Amino acid sequence: MKRVLVTEPMHEDGLALLHERADIEVIYADDPTHETLAKLLPNVHGVAIRTAKMPASLLASAPELEVVSRHGVGCDNIDVAHLSERGIPVAIANGANSTSVAELTMGMLLMLSRQLVAVDAVVRYDNWQARAGLLATDLEDATMLVVGFGRVGRKVAPRARAFGMNVTVADIVLDRQLADDMGCEGIEDFHEALPKADVVTLHIPLDERNYHLMSSAEFEMMKPGGVLINCARGGVVDEAAMLAALESGQLGAAGLDVFSEEPPPRDDPVLAALMKRDDVVLAPHAGAASYGAMRSMAVMAAQNILDCFDSKLKPDNIFNLEGLNGK
Repeated sequence: MKRVLVTEPMHEDGLALLHERADIEVIYADDPTHETLAKLLPNVHGVAIRTAKMPASLLASAPELEVVSRHGVGCDNIDVAHLSERGIPVAIANGANSTSVAELTMGMLLMLSRQLVAVDAVVRYDNWQARAGLLATDLEDATMLVVGFGRVGRKVAPRARAFGMNVTVADIVLDRQLADDMGCEGIEDFHEALPKADVVTLHIPLDERNYHLMSSAEFEMMKPGGVLINCARGGVVDEAAMLAALESGQLGAAGLDVFSEEPPPRDDPVLAALMKRDDVVLAPHAGAASYGAMRSMAVMAAQNILDCFDSKLKPDNIFNLEGLNGK
């Protein structure tokens, strides 16, 4: 009998996959705190996890662990290095939420370009005459730089093209043929396109290589008044540098779904200042918060656990494949 720990609520269709198997016992955590998970992890073979934190100290209490399956794609809440060292795969819901994140990206861009928060207030608070000062910025013929041409970036690019935007995609491992097929310019180093971009949107994982990928130097390279959208991970942007760029006018606006600390602490001077700005649109890490994405992520998270137990976990769904191959 294999025991699977579900750390947080998941869509019923994913849970059904686990319950359908007679050889699996499903264990539910009442809450995802360190104390609760530490009591449940011993004798567990698989973990289905959303946003709960899994440091090495916690994972070490599960000697029989065979797989950790992420309800999503980012794994910065899991000590992946520890699991790789033990030869344990970290599975991800590859592509399950990419449509939802891409649509939020475009939604934020439209909110900023059309100043929708401000124009809504014009009507809501009976300030009709203020509409004359709220002019929109056309997306047609504007240039978007998509940093990260993976699952999400490949869905953002054609959506931007549908609005008549010129799109440059950047990735260190670039599929040039796909970029060409989508009518996009493809480059490997995103820095070279920063001076021409009206909009920069980030779709990259958070790792040592990408930490503070957008910092003071990058903001200085951007086209003055450009827009930054981050629906990836908070740590890829130096938030203090972004605030300074907004205050100076070098950066025209920002759309943020993610933050270096979540939820953003109100006593953090940088994050508090960002939250007060009218030129910043905010979301509570809601990129994957759609009905379709929640179901797809739950189903894939459960299926990845079953596939691992059955020795048929797909390589494309293994986040730490390179680390495992090095063992």
